[in-house]
Amino acid sequence: MLRRKRNTVVNSPTTQVKESLKDKKANVPLGSKRKSKKAEEERLKKLVLGGDGDVLQTLEEVSKKVEDESHSKKKRLPPKKKVPVWNDDDDVRGSVQITKERRYDLIRRGGESKIKTDQYTSRLKTEFEKVSAAPNWAKLPSEKVQSSDDDSDVDDLLQKTGNYLVTSSSLPKGLIDLKQCTDANKEQPSESKLKSVEFHPTAQVILTAGMNYTLSLFQVDGKLNPKIQSVFLDGFPIHSAHFSSDGLEVIMGSRFKNFQYYDMMAGKIVNVPKIKGLEEKMMKKFRVSPDGRFIVFLGKNGGMHLLSAKSKEWIHTLSMNGEVKDIAFSKDGQRMYSHGVEGDVYIWDLDRRDCIHRFYDEGCTKGTSIALSPNGQYLACGSYSGVVNIYDTQTILSSRSPTPVKAIMNLTTPCTHALFNCSSEILAISSFYAEKAVKLVHVPSMTVFSNFPERKVDSLRIPTCMDFSLNSGYFSIGTHRGSALLYRVQHYGNY
Repeated sequence: MLRRKRNTVVNSPTTQVKESLKDKKANVPLGSKRKSKKAEEERLKKLVLGGDGDVLQTLEEVSKKVEDESHSKKKRLPPKKKVPVWNDDDDVRGSVQITKERRYDLIRRGGESKIKTDQYTSRLKTEFEKVSAAPNWAKLPSEKVQSSDDDSDVDDLLQKTGNYLVTSSSLPKGLIDLKQCTDANKEQPSESKLKSVEFHPTAQVILTAGMNYTLSLFQVDGKLNPKIQSVFLDGFPIHSAHFSSDGLEVIMGSRFKNFQYYDMMAGKIVNVPKIKGLEEKMMKKFRVSPDGRFIVFLGKNGGMHLLSAKSKEWIHTLSMNGEVKDIAFSKDGQRMYSHGVEGDVYIWDLDRRDCIHRFYDEGCTKGTSIALSPNGQYLACGSYSGVVNIYDTQTILSSRSPTPVKAIMNLTTPCTHALFNCSSEILAISSFYAEKAVKLVHVPSMTVFSNFPERKVDSLRIPTCMDFSLNSGYFSIGTHRGSALLYRVQHYGNY
């Protein structure tokens, strides 16, 4: 007997909602007001989907559940073994003949004469790792062993590329990087020896002057160095020439009682006649103070005559024992240092115009030159024997016989010139009593650069004068042949 199958209906949420609404409609008492259609729809939406808060809560629960499941799957999955990107079949195929040579002693096992290539490679790797363990950077992440003293900075460097070689701002010792350029006065070389070469205090200009009665100005570019102007001084051989501190004038001294200066703005030569009250036969050597107040001429019997740099009038005369050979100023122009034939160094206060200290230059029989570093830290004193003593300025003020920090003994003839560069890193010393007698001292280490001057270069014979440019980018040496040699100091970036 056939039985009719009963259809089983699964109550869906919509069916349940309809039944609940039907029940609720049946329970509504007669005479009560029906709710609006909109209210019914809202109630229906709430029953099916829930409220706004319920929807957000449900979504958060579902997303959290998915994350937990994916995380647990990752934990259960075994880590993928990394394989080489490329394999050489020759490392696996074939065999290697094992002979009795010493290089096979660590690989041979017993009386083997032939082994497979992969065995040979494996044994080589094992023996290598016994002697030298694999570096940490060459291991896979799972093989790395982190120790407490690992330097994370090293790991970072090994994982990046870049330029890790940074040029130091300080001048290195040992060798100096100098490039010889075209002579500064190539367009018009002097016919006799140069007595002065000097760079302009602000512009890229150099002056040359000497015994040919001519003052010349050149623009410095290291290649052509074109001439700007030449001025001929009839009957006036130039023994010394310096720019004024503002760079508007060039003062020149000679073997006469008068001196002259070139007014660069007006373009004319001005003669300053013999100064009354000064019993000097020659006004050939002088210095200009960096603050622009004084021109100091070196006279006889230890006299140093202070003239106004503006009016060129005599102001005062300072005197020291013996003949004065050279003077130097502090950067602010407040102090002056003088060195003489008796070996004493005098320190002068130019405001008070008085000597504030005096000390003996150790081992000096006759002083010939003096220079003060721009930073005021070191004082270099050259002597007739060629020895240059370098003193710390903090110690010389407290002693009459201070000990030098270093004695430079690379010159064998009198040191006639001493000069610091603008950064106080280089001290140039020279002597015009010998050929190629120029040395550059690395001041921080108190050592001499070994590669200057070059022995094979014949252009530098007898140095007569020298100077550094404003920022030490150039170095010039005047010679007895009338050439102004020009060198580019590569360490310093600009003029």
